[in-house]
Amino acid sequence: MSYIKNSVKLLLLLLMISCQEENRQQAYNLDFIRSRNVNCGTPKASLASIFPFTSFKDTLNTIDHPRYLEAGKPTGLDRILPNDNRVPAGELSNNNLQLDLEVKWGDFRMETPDRPGVKLVAIGEVGKPATIPSPLVRIKKGSIINATIHNTLKDSTITLYGFQKRPYTVKDSLFILPGETGKVSFEAGEPGTYMYWIQLGKGNKKEFFGEESEQLAGAFVVDPEEGSPSDRIFVINAFSNKHKQKDGKDLWVESLTINGLSWPFTERIEPEVGDILQWKVINASNRNHPMHLHGFYFDVLERGNVQSTSILDKEQIPKVVTETMRGKTTMQMRWEVMRPGNWLFHCHLSFHVSSDIRLPDAEKLDPEGTHQHMAGLVIGIKVKDGASDLFSKGAPKNLNLYATKSTDQFSTYKFSDQNTDKAFTPGDLLVLNQYQTTNITVKNTTDEPTSVHWHGLEIDSWSDGVPNWSSSDGRTSPEIEPGDSFSYKLSAMRPGTFVYHSHLDDIKQLTKGLYGPMIVIGENEVYHPELDHFYMMGWKTSFPGKPEDLDLNGWEEVPDQLAKIGETHRLRLINIAPAGNGWVRMTKDDEIVPIKAMAKDGAEFPLPQQIELDVSPRLFVGETADYSFTPTEPGVYTFKVNYMMARWEQTWIVTEQ
Repeated sequence: MSYIKNSVKLLLLLLMISCQEENRQQAYNLDFIRSRNVNCGTPKASLASIFPFTSFKDTLNTIDHPRYLEAGKPTGLDRILPNDNRVPAGELSNNNLQLDLEVKWGDFRMETPDRPGVKLVAIGEVGKPATIPSPLVRIKKGSIINATIHNTLKDSTITLYGFQKRPYTVKDSLFILPGETGKVSFEAGEPGTYMYWIQLGKGNKKEFFGEESEQLAGAFVVDPEEGSPSDRIFVINAFSNKHKQKDGKDLWVESLTINGLSWPFTERIEPEVGDILQWKVINASNRNHPMHLHGFYFDVLERGNVQSTSILDKEQIPKVVTETMRGKTTMQMRWEVMRPGNWLFHCHLSFHVSSDIRLPDAEKLDPEGTHQHMAGLVIGIKVKDGASDLFSKGAPKNLNLYATKSTDQFSTYKFSDQNTDKAFTPGDLLVLNQYQTTNITVKNTTDEPTSVHWHGLEIDSWSDGVPNWSSSDGRTSPEIEPGDSFSYKLSAMRPGTFVYHSHLDDIKQLTKGLYGPMIVIGENEVYHPELDHFYMMGWKTSFPGKPEDLDLNGWEEVPDQLAKIGETHRLRLINIAPAGNGWVRMTKDDEIVPIKAMAKDGAEFPLPQQIELDVSPRLFVGETADYSFTPTEPGVYTFKVNYMMARWEQTWIVTEQ
């Protein structure tokens, strides 16, 4: 009997180690964690026997978690407030900043004060409420920071990181025992966007699937001596904690916030047309976050981490609609507001913006008849009425697109230009022409509401496809009910690779197949399908646990591709899965054949950025990337697509002209 028990323990240990290692390889940090109730992408049925869990929806009215705070019930704890990062902390005198902080327990409500919350530890200035994110530290180059940090906790040490001169190569820290106070003095260092944070306990790293206490982090910004342009600072924080229930299952509570709030209660940014906005975005969590801006491109001016930062040269500044921020990284972005309406800036990992991450009973306080399909890491942008940069040339084109139920393949739903149950995933390739307006009428023949977001296109807000939010010119994108239709007006302002997908109950509808590729052909270009190829990554289930659960172009078998010497082929990569990332490479006789980087998110690279690569950078959710391949000698090549745990190989047969 003891042999059997030990064997089972060993098996579970090996499963956990394998799971952790696999996910480290597949997705840096916590990218592959879709919610705190899902581990390693294993189907829910098998998860229950290995890692028992309880979902929020299973626990309504029977919530047993020491960190969960009910709505309207006094807790005796001080409130932890959201921090909009507009006011720096401390007292500044003659370039010397005196900063007095304390770490303490509090009552945190990430939606509104009258809704459910969590009991957690946060950082505040002495004599003021604690905040999430932690108090903003912002000074100019050459300043000196004199900081005291008081640990009010009775049962935990704290370790402070990030209070040292930037840049640095050796990480320093300050270890403070319960009830004691630590002091540190240091020079600010070089200008840049950084962060500081506190680790509870002895500073040991948590398990890969462990609890998170990344609410204990804030912005650390060093401005040039002459000052910085007007900007805003947005900090992403994460908290999660589990508690074992009477039935042996784990119940998680979690909080994913931007500046201390969760959508739809995050701040509304209200610029005017013509404004140029400069944002510093800090990912203080250990998770990856592909941050996506609807309707506009933005320039990434600076990329950094906890140690240092890099201000990009003008010719190397990328223009994107999605920038993936790895755990504990920063960026500075700039974008111009060019048309009115409602827009979003959000993480494109579906599980970081799903309403499923809300606390138990939170939906009970929503207005009657409303359906909140997003939560978490989302910011709303409401651009005031004004002129638009959009224009068109020639007569408009009109298309029909059906959201249909399908009996083919793995998915339930499909997008097709025909109302048929024989449609395939992904949906039909849409080929648009630059500057020509395309009116697409989406007809919903499924049995649930849907919508379509035209990811990456610069269009009118009312056509952007976020139900009951995208709005301009007196019109609003709706939830398209079963049997109904809605006509979207698409502008095609630049050639490139784009994607259309459902923006309603994303996890469910994306894994059911409601997505498709979209190409805009340049004004003076001709589309050559034999030279143009897309590779679209997706999921077949909400709980992928094996390679067969992942999809590339709906292929059951990868087709061979024919090519000739001297032909230039366009390789268009699209990742529209709920999570995960992938990369590609070309080989011949097991030797690497370089491919040239041509575009990102539909924006063609300037010549200095068009470089040959042995292997592509990782492509995260909500990103597209274009590469060119021009074979120079005949033979058999292999195009390798790696996506999470799946591997596809396409044979390219190259012949003489």
